[in-house]
Amino acid sequence: MQRILNALVQYRNLILYLVLLGVSFLFLNGSSQFHQNHLERYGLLFSQGLHDFSNSIGNYFRLKKINETLLAENMKLKERELKSNNIPLYPSILKTNKRFPFKVKEANVIRNSYLNQRNYIIIDKGAVDGVKKEMAVLSNQGVVGIVNSVSDHYSSIVSILNQDLKINVRLKKSNALGSLSWKGTKTTDFKIEDVVQNAQLSIGDTLLTGGMSSYFPYGIPIGKISAFERNATSGYYTISAELFDDPSLLYYVYLIEHKDQDEINTLTKDINK
Repeated sequence: MQRILNALVQYRNLILYLVLLGVSFLFLNGSSQFHQNHLERYGLLFSQGLHDFSNSIGNYFRLKKINETLLAENMKLKERELKSNNIPLYPSILKTNKRFPFKVKEANVIRNSYLNQRNYIIIDKGAVDGVKKEMAVLSNQGVVGIVNSVSDHYSSIVSILNQDLKINVRLKKSNALGSLSWKGTKTTDFKIEDVVQNAQLSIGDTLLTGGMSSYFPYGIPIGKISAFERNATSGYYTISAELFDDPSLLYYVYLIEHKDQDEINTLTKDINK
């Protein structure tokens, strides 16, 4: 209480000035139509500015919830997009009842290395969120990598910017299969190996996930051919490719769970015995 009294005494002149100013505005507002109109106009401007400021503050604190809502919507759209890329290699009568064994989850990137030859990504989802080893990871416009290890709340991903990772791809126009891997220099510069020379190639041809692995669904656009040449010695093309999405600029990703992965792994082990 004593502090309040001391503050009133210390700022008594300012307080008296504000009180007298308020009284004078009241008299002006009541005695003059001209001053009344001007005061109302300034009052509206002040209240509008205060309202806009209040809305800006509210919108700022609602951004997290808005982003979470958008991510959830994007996740549903991504799953629908993947379903629409169903493998077109079968007759329509066989494709009609084909199952889609993939389920999509979203996650935020909290660490992303891209300056080494073997780079990794850390995301904010782990075992309690249903993340498992060997799940495929996508971005809006391409492949990100494969889950390597999982803790309760976080997971590490072998990035596509890792020279040990090879992605099965298919050329859209020629349907030729190959293996995509990072050159180790620019983050969007890649190479494609194992494409035989009887395939018809063209600059700008789109690269799609090949569907020959159990990790990635078929038909996800990854990048395009930027250059190629025939290698007479090996019988294969030497192909350079450019990704659509820069893997070093990721903020969130999509995890692709293959619901039949354990079943496929069991069959693979039986074959390799």
